[in-house]
Amino acid sequence: MRALLPAALLLAVAGCSGGGSGPAGPSASQSAPASSSATTINPTSRSQSPSVSAPPTTAPSLPTDVSTSLNAIDALQKHTCAAGPDGSWTFKGTLLNTSDKAKTYTVAVAVTVGAAVQGHTLITETLQPGKSAEVSAENFAKTTGQEGTCEPVVSVEDAS
Repeated sequence: MRALLPAALLLAVAGCSGGGSGPAGPSASQSAPASSSATTINPTSRSQSPSVSAPPTTAPSLPTDVSTSLNAIDALQKHTCAAGPDGSWTFKGTLLNTSDKAKTYTVAVAVTVGAAVQGHTLITETLQPGKSAEVSAENFAKTTGQEGTCEPVVSVEDAS
């Protein structure tokens, strides 16, 4: 009987090792999860309450700096973006600051054909409250003829 014990332990360990070439994931034989009501026994004290910490009850804090917006397309008025007969692209528009603070606007304009970017430009303009400014970019992209899509994106932040 004693000779069978090491052989049984060896088979048990070999069966539980991850050295096999089978698929990863749960196996058919899994051990039962440990009971959450287990008690730790300290040699100096016969019983001790389990240590359980409560999950956090407060939501994570949100950023307090909201001086930048990555979606300020409403500040861009009357914009056009078009290719000339030679495939050279021109962008024009008007930025309008409707806030009560000075703002710095960045207009990013890209021309794409499918997924390929044919050209792009960045225009930065600082405007005082209630003011507007004409913005434009000429010959910033080149396509074959007038083929392509032109999309402006506007971000705004408090002026420094």
